[in-house]
Amino acid sequence: MQAPMTWSDEAADGQRETDLGRWRSTYDLMAEHVEADPAFVASWQQLDALAHARDVELRADVEAMIRRPDIERFAEALAQWGARPGPYVGAGALARHWLPRVVAHREDRLGELEDVLAKVLVTPTSLDEAGTSIARLEDVIGSGGPDLARVPTFLSLVWATSGQGDWPVLWPGGADAFATLGWMGRHLTHAERYVDFVTLCRAFSPAGAYRAQRVVTALGEKPAFVGFGAALPALATESTQLHRTFEQGVGYPDGESEARAASLALQLRGHAALVARSLHEQLERATGVKLAETSLQTRTEASSRAAYRSDSHSTWLLPASSGGAPALRVWMTSSGIAVGLMSGWDPAAGAERHEELGSRLEQNLPAGLEFIHLGPAGAPDRLTPTGASYEGGEVFVGRWFPHPDGVGRRSFAADVEDTVRRVLPLVDTMRGSDAPVEGIDEELAIALRTFLADRPYPAERDQWHVEQRRTFAASLEPEALAAFDLATFKRIIAGGAYGSTGTHSVLDARLAALDARGLENLARSVTHLLWGEGDDADRIDAVIDPEGADEVALDEAVAMKLLAIAHPHRYLPVYAMTGRDGKVALAQALGVVLPRRRELSRGRLQVIAADRLRGKLEPLLPNDPWGQVQFALWLLRKGETSVDPERDLVAEAAADLLVDEEFLREIDELLQDKKQVIFYGPPGTGKTFMAQRFAAALQPDPTKRAVVQFHPSTSYEDFFEGFRPRLDAAGAMVYELRKGPLALMAEAAEADPTTPHIMVIDEINRANLPRVFGELLFLLEYRSQSVMTSYRPDEGFQLPSNLYFIGTMNTADRSIALVDAALRRRFHFLPFMPHEGPMEGLLARWLERENGPVWVAGVVDRVNEELRQILRGPHLQIGHSHFMVRDLDDAALARIWKYGVYPFIEDQLYGREDVLATFTWEAVLERHAQAAHADDDAARATNDAAPEGS
Repeated sequence: MQAPMTWSDEAADGQRETDLGRWRSTYDLMAEHVEADPAFVASWQQLDALAHARDVELRADVEAMIRRPDIERFAEALAQWGARPGPYVGAGALARHWLPRVVAHREDRLGELEDVLAKVLVTPTSLDEAGTSIARLEDVIGSGGPDLARVPTFLSLVWATSGQGDWPVLWPGGADAFATLGWMGRHLTHAERYVDFVTLCRAFSPAGAYRAQRVVTALGEKPAFVGFGAALPALATESTQLHRTFEQGVGYPDGESEARAASLALQLRGHAALVARSLHEQLERATGVKLAETSLQTRTEASSRAAYRSDSHSTWLLPASSGGAPALRVWMTSSGIAVGLMSGWDPAAGAERHEELGSRLEQNLPAGLEFIHLGPAGAPDRLTPTGASYEGGEVFVGRWFPHPDGVGRRSFAADVEDTVRRVLPLVDTMRGSDAPVEGIDEELAIALRTFLADRPYPAERDQWHVEQRRTFAASLEPEALAAFDLATFKRIIAGGAYGSTGTHSVLDARLAALDARGLENLARSVTHLLWGEGDDADRIDAVIDPEGADEVALDEAVAMKLLAIAHPHRYLPVYAMTGRDGKVALAQALGVVLPRRRELSRGRLQVIAADRLRGKLEPLLPNDPWGQVQFALWLLRKGETSVDPERDLVAEAAADLLVDEEFLREIDELLQDKKQVIFYGPPGTGKTFMAQRFAAALQPDPTKRAVVQFHPSTSYEDFFEGFRPRLDAAGAMVYELRKGPLALMAEAAEADPTTPHIMVIDEINRANLPRVFGELLFLLEYRSQSVMTSYRPDEGFQLPSNLYFIGTMNTADRSIALVDAALRRRFHFLPFMPHEGPMEGLLARWLERENGPVWVAGVVDRVNEELRQILRGPHLQIGHSHFMVRDLDDAALARIWKYGVYPFIEDQLYGREDVLATFTWEAVLERHAQAAHADDDAARATNDAAPEGS
């Protein structure tokens, strides 16, 4: 595909003017929306009143920088300026954070940086000059340091205050709406992106580009549906005309036509994305459920040889069912705009499902709605309204707005919402429900909306479980069971796909010893359970407690999983009757009453429980047994709490650990970002203690936390899973697949996806990490995907998104620089150094709280300063935990130093006896004790003299 048109393409002037005219109709709606918001207008008026004063102030600092380049002085002045109220308050972050990072990154070329900066701060006189200045500053900063995307923001901010030319400020994300709509080139450099941005702002707002900048920035901060531009039909019409020149197998008549078709398709897709994003919240409120947006392809088919599309549609999937998921859609073509409900793409069901749905809806089509017929995917104009008559194909019911009825007005959002409310009653019909929904528990319905949003549901892993059920169901059909496949049967009952049955060692042993006759009996039992005549309860009882001695007894949970796979319309994927996640627990969470167990057989109780639970859940999530169970489990977990919700456990942990609360909040944010962090530093700096205490603050339930320690012999099989020997019933040695701590924790996290599960890995760098993690390295970064692991070749394994890792790393054992690069990229690393950051002064704070000898902290600090100089780095300092001992007297101090600290220093200074002699306890006291005592006395005197409440 050729690149779409860019502003530097001189041959495209005519097309550029055509596009600008079309785009302006959409931009005018944007401006109309933003300028109709009193809050925005009032804010702009207040900012404008301060703009001149702020401009004058900054110009003085810029001129000083140009005359006598001093970047550190300029950064300080810019920080003070950016903190003042006015239209440039966002500059404060650039000055406080980004610019100092630039200085630190280019400390070796500071003079060159200052010279270049002094030149590029001069306001450019042309677009080319602006682009050159941005590229020049980027070049001197270089890669591998501060974000270069901030260069256009920084320079455009300075240029905007000069009063020379018309230079809008490109704030971070400020051009996103333009780029999404396909109005800017793709794969642009930062300089090219700014040039495109300026050109668009000047074209849309000739009286002042800053106005267009404010409009697009405002919509970026507060997305809103502004309507379809009045010129959009012309865009679709041109695309349709180009589509008609496309010949299957040959393509477009020339490269210019293909490039133009690609550019228009990108614009159509951009409009679809912006409409989907801006209407999302409004439609979620209207429907009361969690919606999922889909992305639109630029071509009519998933092939690089297909024609580019000539229409644009925004789609929101409703919660998925075991069949196709119905979807809300706003679809624009060259003829008009359709708004309505589609039956959903379900290749397994085929045309028969659509025909059945269409026929049913013809009999009960609500007033004000009509069928909209979909032409072939490659047709240039696919939609045709057909009134109350269904004409075949995918079912699309809604309202049709011929052009220009739906364009050029912001009020079209109300028409979309009104149509969505009208089609909502048809959702259950399109899902395939045989009867109207009745008996919905209103409290559960409210909880369901929270579940869909918070969990969220459905996730990719949920879809995987549903697909696995379909695959398994094919192997349990009567014809498939006639050629019984024991390997597939074992995979069904032993794996976690479509729910786990737990452990069943006796059944596993029986299966391993089956001969041909036993295999035949097992196939006959399973066939009878799933497809036999008579009552389900009697068949369940027959397979879990068979009469014949040569028949294999199935575990109760195994029997129920087989039924849930083969008959999902009746049985839910929850298999145990009792236990933490069993049917009894779910019934209590849902308010379902079950009969007493002693009065019924196990099979009868399972059937009754299945029917009653399904009766409660089916109206909420029709035809979605997996979703029903996930909702019930979520409801069950929601009722479990081990701590008063009014307590702030992170703040309590910070107080216990004597660190700033914001430090722990930052660790929490880092965990949410990458899901895994590593605390690294010298031994004895409290890394493991803090990891465990912080984990307890995030997850008070000890059953949802685990601690493992790595060592040089730790293997993949130890950490994740592997085969382990055991004796079978006959005393023979056999091997079984045994889960390690990671597999067990992942299984628990997947079963309870709304609460965090945390694994602390102590001394993580002592093991051979690539060997221990294996293919799991991939999953640390790609949590939403699964991989086939060494011992699960038939079942994908996925790390749940609610499983977090906190590792600790002793840098005296192995430098952080030696850690495998792939692993390092997947973790956030937090230093625990005694002389800086949150650990600085920690020993003094602890000794003060415990009424200990605070002066000892001064001695340790001074020794650490000496060690940093002698050993040329911070990684071999003395950790504070050596001295966090209550009742610390002189004898205890001497003992700790002699047997704990001095041997550590001796290892680092081996062979340097003259230097080592200066680190005995006696020598250290002689050198530092007096000064440490003096500092402690001065600090106490200062505290005593301070006014109360200061």
